[in-house]
Order: sequence, then C-alpha cells, then structure tokens
Amino acid sequence: MRPANVLHLYRVRLRARVLQELFAVGGIAAGVALLLAAQVSSSSLQSSVSRLSRGIVGHATLQLAGRGPEGFSEATVARVRHLADVKVAAPLLEVDAEASGPRGSQSVVMLGADESLSALGGALERNPELTPVAGFETVVLPLHLAQQIGVHKFGQHVDLKVAGRSRQAALYALLHKRQIGALVSSPLALASLSYLQEVSGLEGRVSRILVQPKPGEEAGVRAELEALAAGRLNVESVNYDEKLFGQAATASSQSTSLFAVIGMLIGFLFAFNATLFTVPQRRRLAAELQRDGYRRKTVAVVLLVDALLLGLFASALGVGLGDLLSAHLFHSNTAFLSLAFTFGAERSVGWHAIAVAAAGGMLAAVAAVLLPLRDLFSRDTLAIVSPRERLERGIPAVGVQAAAGIACLIGAGAVLKAAPDDAVPGVTLLVLALLLVLPSILLSALTLLRRLAGAITSAVPHIAAMELGASSVRSTAIVATGAIAIFGSVTIQGSHDDLLAGLARSTSETNASAAVWVAPAGSYDLLHTAPFAATKLEALRRLPAVRAVRVYRGGLLDYGARRVMVLAPPASLSVRLARGQLQQGRASELGGSGWVAMSPALASEHHLHLGDRFTLPTSEPRSFRLAALTSNFGWAPGTILMSAQDYAAAWHTTYAAALEVLPAAGISPAQAASAVRAALGPSSGLSVQTAARHASLQQALNRDALARLAQIAAIIPIAALLAMAAAMGAMVWQRRPRLARLKLDGLARAVLWRTVLLESFLLLGVGCLVGALFGVYGRQLADRALRQTIDFPVAHTVVSLSGFGTAALLVVVGIAIVALPGYLASGVPASLALQDQ
Repeated sequence: MRPANVLHLYRVRLRARVLQELFAVGGIAAGVALLLAAQVSSSSLQSSVSRLSRGIVGHATLQLAGRGPEGFSEATVARVRHLADVKVAAPLLEVDAEASGPRGSQSVVMLGADESLSALGGALERNPELTPVAGFETVVLPLHLAQQIGVHKFGQHVDLKVAGRSRQAALYALLHKRQIGALVSSPLALASLSYLQEVSGLEGRVSRILVQPKPGEEAGVRAELEALAAGRLNVESVNYDEKLFGQAATASSQSTSLFAVIGMLIGFLFAFNATLFTVPQRRRLAAELQRDGYRRKTVAVVLLVDALLLGLFASALGVGLGDLLSAHLFHSNTAFLSLAFTFGAERSVGWHAIAVAAAGGMLAAVAAVLLPLRDLFSRDTLAIVSPRERLERGIPAVGVQAAAGIACLIGAGAVLKAAPDDAVPGVTLLVLALLLVLPSILLSALTLLRRLAGAITSAVPHIAAMELGASSVRSTAIVATGAIAIFGSVTIQGSHDDLLAGLARSTSETNASAAVWVAPAGSYDLLHTAPFAATKLEALRRLPAVRAVRVYRGGLLDYGARRVMVLAPPASLSVRLARGQLQQGRASELGGSGWVAMSPALASEHHLHLGDRFTLPTSEPRSFRLAALTSNFGWAPGTILMSAQDYAAAWHTTYAAALEVLPAAGISPAQAASAVRAALGPSSGLSVQTAARHASLQQALNRDALARLAQIAAIIPIAALLAMAAAMGAMVWQRRPRLARLKLDGLARAVLWRTVLLESFLLLGVGCLVGALFGVYGRQLADRALRQTIDFPVAHTVVSLSGFGTAALLVVVGIAIVALPGYLASGVPASLALQDQ
C-alpha cells in the first residue's frame, strides 16, 4: 500500500471517530504537559545557576576561594597576579544583603569588584564604571530587581542592609535583557570592591579570586594556586558552585522524577481509555484489510501510522500546555536553596526536556493504539472482529498477574531497604504492583457484587456486574487511572505532611534555646548563616530587661561535594539543641571541645564512624571527633553541629551569626524584644524577633520550599478525576444501543440510571480505595527514604485518614460528574435497539 493511500485511509477513518481521537489527543497531551512541566521546573534552577556563574566568571577557569563568609586577605590577589602563567586575576567579594526601595525589599547578593573583572569578558562585567555620584557610592542593578523594589532613576537611593549595617547607595545604571540576557532576573547588586568592603565591615577582604591562566597552562596554574593556598583556601574550577548546587537539589530532583513518572502514567491511561472507544473500528479495518489480501505487515504499518499521527499531534499540544503549566503553576522553587546559592527566576525550556516529553507522548500513543490489538496477527480474522473481552475468561491470566504484582510489592520494599537513596525505582515497582493486582481485585469486587445481588430483588446489581464483566479492559483501565492518581496523591501529600511536621518540630526545638533572636535583617539569613560584628553586645547585656546575651555562630562550609550548614550554638545549649534530632551517639560529648555531630549521609560520604577523628577544611583547618549522628535540620546537603567556641577557633573569627537573648525575670519575650530594638536604634541593620516569630518565619520558608509537592499532590487527582469522568461518560454514551435493548426488555429509565451510577461507584470506589491503600505503603517508603538517606527530620505517621478522605471525595465528585451523561443516556428510546439490529 502506497503512503498516499495510507494517509487517505487515515483521513477517512478520522472523520468517523473525530471525537474519540480528540479525547485520545487530550489524554496524551495531558501526560506530556505534566512531564514537561516537571522537568522544566527542576532544570530551570540548575540552568539559572550555570548562567549566572558564566556571566560572572567569563573566561576564567580556576578560582581561589575562601572557606568562610568573611573571605580572606586581599593581599593574596597581588601574589596570584605575580604568578608567571596567570593571564588575569580578578578579586570578587560576595555578601548577602537586603536592598530596599519605594516598592519593597528583596534579598540580594552584592558583588564587589574592581576594573580587572571586566577583562574576563563575562556578561555581567560589561557594565559602566562604578563611580561616586554626588558623594554617594553607586550600585548597578538588573532591571527585574530594580522594578521589584521601585528604583529606576539615575541617582535614586537604594537602602542596603549588609552584615547588620544600614547604608545608602545611588543607582548608577540598570542592566537590561539586551545587555545580560536571562541574567536580568538574577537577584544581584553590583558595586565597587572598596565600597562593599567598607559597607560590610570586611575591609581588605575578598571572597574569591577568579583566575584565567595563559593558554595551555591551567594544570601548572592550579598547582601554583594550591601551593599558595597552603591548605587554608580552596582551589576549584569555576563551575564548582554548579556541582554543589546539583547535589543540593537532589531531593527536589527525585520528587520531580517521581511526579513525572506518575503524571505520564495518568496521561497514558487517559489516552488508553480514549483509544479503547476506537478499538472496534480498528479491528474491523484490520480484518477487512486482511480479507482484501493485504499482508499483516501492511496492516501493522497502517495502524502504526494511526499511532504516530496521534502521538505527533498530542505531543505538540502537550508541549505547549506544559510550557504554560511551568510558567504559571509549577514555578521553580528557590526557598531553602536561595540561602546558599544565587540564581535567577527565569525558566529554561531546553530541547532535552522537550525531547523526553515528546518521546513519552509518542510511546503512549503507540502503546495505546497497538496494545488493545495484540490479536492483530491472529490467523482467524473473526477473532479480530469479535474478541473475547469478559473478565472471567481471563481468570488464569489474572491470577498470574496478581502473583507478579505481589512479587513487585515485595521487591519495592527490598529495593528501598537495600538502596533507600533510590526512591524512584522502589516507587516504580510499587506502581507496577498496583497495576498488576488491580484486575484480580476488580474481579473479586464483581464476584462479591453477584453474591450480594442474589439477596436483592432489584435488577440493578445484576446488570452492573454483567456490563462491567463484559468490558474488562475498559473497566480495568478506568480503575487503574483512579488508583494511580490516588496512590500518587497519598504518597506525595503524605510524605509532604510528615516532612513539614518534622521540620516544624525541628524549628521549634532550635528556636527554643532563646526567647529573642537578633540577626542581620533579610530573609536570606533565616538559618543564621550570615556573620556580623556584634559591636553592641555589651550594651545589650547591660539592659535591665535582659538577663543574658549569648553568641550563636554558624555558616556554610564546602565539604567535599556538599555545601553543608554548620550550626554552632553556645556549648551549654548543644545538648538541648541536639536532643530532638539525635539518631546515634552521645549528645553529652557535644559540650566538650573538639567534638561534633553531623548528619548520617555526610558521615557516610566521608567514611566516618562514631569516635573517629577527622579534619574539617575550615579557614584554620582543625581536627574534630564525631560524637553523634543527627538529622540535617532540613538542610538537604547535610549539617554539622559544634560549639560556638570551636567554630570561632576553626574559622578564626569573632563574628556572630545571631545573638540569643534571655529576658530578665518577669519580662516577657515581646518586652525584651522591644528593649533590644530601642537599644540598637532605628538605623540598625539587625532584625529583632521573638523565638515564636522567628520559628513562624522559618516554618513559612519550609512550606514554601515544599509548595511544589503540595501542588503536585493536588493536581494529580484533579487530572485523574477529569480523565475518569470523561472515560466513564463516553463509555456510557457509547453504550446507548445496549441500554436501548435493556429498555426494550422492559427495564425502566430509573433502573438503567441507577445501574450506571452503581457501575461508576464500583469503578471509582475500587480504584480509589486500592490507590489509597498502596499510597499508605508508598508514604512509608518515601518517609524512610527522606529520613534515612536525605536525613530530613520526618515526623513518621503510620496511617492518616487524609488520603482516604481524598479518595472518598474523588468518588463522590466523579459520580456527580457521570450522573448527567448517565441520565441522558438512560433516556435513549427503545426504538434505537431495533434500528441497531
């Protein structure tokens, strides 16, 4: 058969089944959209970090970086420039800050540089020279940030809060998209190196030195830099931050992958249900082509063209919908990661994400078209026209499937126990187990319905059992759609709730060590990782409303392939801080010098056991012993806990990350906070918060960080509900001739309508109940992966009624949706049965 004839046949058939094909296109497009949106949401963050890094470093390939937020001596720059094989060495100071204007405030990263940075040729360095305007130092802002805070005129003041200090700078210029491309959305403020050093209190300090070696001399320059660093600075490639970010975003990537798998399954089942309505027509076509003498290979090609065209149109539509979904719903979540990494808010829709989503759509189309026609190559053409579909005739196969499903169920637990960091394969096995056992569960439900029907005088249960048993493939597909959706929703929402509860408990325990917290203003320091000079410490201690003020230290440390969080409370509070998070070891040793606790994944990566001695790569490398294993306090890359005194020695610093204020007897936290604010003055760049207020802000950050999981858990059952309702409605409408024959046999419209509702109840009920039960198991697996692999503080819940509540709501709403087309279809005239005959 010539290609033109194949396309002509497709056009002719399309006219006869255009509504069913549109339904199938919609189903596949939904799966493609979910898959693409999930990938874009995850990859945009990594892409943003990469673009920002390239925009700053330009042609540099190496960097000499400090090991603490206070950086290292600027004198090192001259020593690097004197190395024979260094072409360009550009110092850079990076400081977290808060920029404010008429419209509001935004957390930013201030970059301080001198004229040498422009020699590297990065996009951000091609900016006007930063010179004072009317006696004020200047800053350059990307257009997006300037619009957010309401600063847009040359010379307009920008209020800056940096390291506990308040300053003003004049706007020198705006960076537009035509100048810096996608970096226009990055939260940056560019200033001269000398000004940023002065405003941050880091005179004579830099964060890193970007190095461009002479051609072919990179290896030699690296060796010279390592000798210069003398074990106190890091020598890394300029893309080191990108690698650290990739590791930090692992948990988010795993949840995105899980979502993509579940979303694609729902899309496939949606499409599978839709194509089932065109199976009789395709069967007749296959039989007619074989009777006309066409070989089975030709028949397969004709059907494959059907599938490819269906997949092509659906994938194109799905890519467009996925782009809209990622832009308006599944935003890239920057919550916790923004506390340690800098990136913009732009989306990145790469060809790889589009290719994966489109390939998934094409695969779904081919499977949905060809799987129901697996008897295509039967030598008996009548078997193609009149296949056996009754569920009871497949009892042996159903039993084999159920056994395979139980094996997958056991395998899911075994995989996650042996490799808990591989949650996606474990959950995939669980999904496969769910699909395999569903036919046997549906058969059992129909058997139970028939037994109950014997005790009921109504014909409704008899007819419902007969109709569902006669269309087993379609019924199973509808049940599977609901089961997968509820499974995904219960698993994701359950682990979301458990993780949020664990983080809330961890936050409360951490904040309970003080009644009032004093720290740099801005949301960038909610975890107390930005240091400041506690110049008013003694003044605060003399306040009548204050009993004590203690120095809390902390920061971020690049340790191996991770950017870990270091918590350093006063030694006397270490035990209390670690009590609720302790997993192994003796917390009592944390009060002594030289002992630390860390999260298990971090200890495992460095092959450390309790009591082992090791050296941390701090500014002043120092030896420690491992006293205990704790949760990571919600910081996925890992957490290290030590005393404030040990932190000061290891980083050779007197700076504080926060001040813990204890009120005097009879003074409430709110009263103590007011007294501290008054002592600091209105121009202070420090924020004063009660422990309850600070805990609430941290919990809001937790909710924001996990918002995408909540979005996922909500949209999956909604998409499945629409798919199931549409499939059941279309199935009922297609059965009008059968309903007409039943009416011709004397059954009233009310009986037929109740039959339709009972069928819908059974399909929805079985699917949602089984999905909820499997979701409970999935929740346990997800919790275990979060707790044992990523070390999150998860509040373990064995059984929650919320998932079953979602399932019940889905059943009620689904029946309500099907009720109208069911009522209309049951009103079909009996004469239609005679016309059909």
